[in-house]
Amino acid sequence: MISRLNESIVRTPKGGSMELELQWSSFHTPYTEAEVRKFVPIFSGVYLLWVKYKSGKWECFYVGRAQNLEQRLLDHLGDDEPDKCIKNNVQYRCGFYWAEVSTEPNRIGVEKALFDYYRTECNDVDPGGTPIHVNVPAKRE
Repeated sequence: MISRLNESIVRTPKGGSMELELQWSSFHTPYTEAEVRKFVPIFSGVYLLWVKYKSGKWECFYVGRAQNLEQRLLDHLGDDEPDKCIKNNVQYRCGFYWAEVSTEPNRIGVEKALFDYYRTECNDVDPGGTPIHVNVPAKRE
């Protein structure tokens, strides 16, 4: 059963830029349909996809936002995934995090901040928008 996480806490520091304190899910691996259906809600939010290299090191290869986290994560696993970089990476041992972000303007800003922070292999296009600074999950080792 999936329970709704608390909404993100918004605060504005002295500098005036917005920040959100996200409640990230635990790290889920393997990245499979069964794992997604078991743990990912049908809520809006942002997500991070990770791949494990032969060296044992984990690397974030994609950041995204979605109206429906469960469906979007399932879409990436489908045969018709249009992004060749994602399609290639999901063939290997992968994992993911997600965090609920309820409003579209906040999702856009959080995705931009994550894009800037991770500089992933598969995010070719800057999502645009004004970054909303967020906490990030612990780096995978």
